[in-house]
Amino acid sequence: MDEARNVSFDELEWTDDAPGIRAREVEVEGARWAMVEYGEGASRDDWCEEGHRGYVISGRIEYQFDDNRKSLRASDGEAFLLPPAPLGAGAHRGRNAAPGPTRLFLIDDPT
Repeated sequence: MDEARNVSFDELEWTDDAPGIRAREVEVEGARWAMVEYGEGASRDDWCEEGHRGYVISGRIEYQFDDNRKSLRASDGEAFLLPPAPLGAGAHRGRNAAPGPTRLFLIDDPT
């Protein structure tokens, strides 16, 4: 286990993650921790098979699944879990469902 520490996302540079989507990210004990911001109307084109644990800081996010199951929606103040696709959850992709930017805190769970 790593030493106790703080992660100050404000000190990290934004990187472009996809068109209209940017992230501030750091590795903590082998997992990616990220502050992710979807601009107004932004969505991902590619399906993701990694799992994620997340919290919506502001806005609304909607995740679609490639197996046509019901979308998962989360709004500010809500946490969510996206299991990895190999566990039968289906691959997912997110889109901003808010009238302005949506900001999330994510911890990737690739297992």
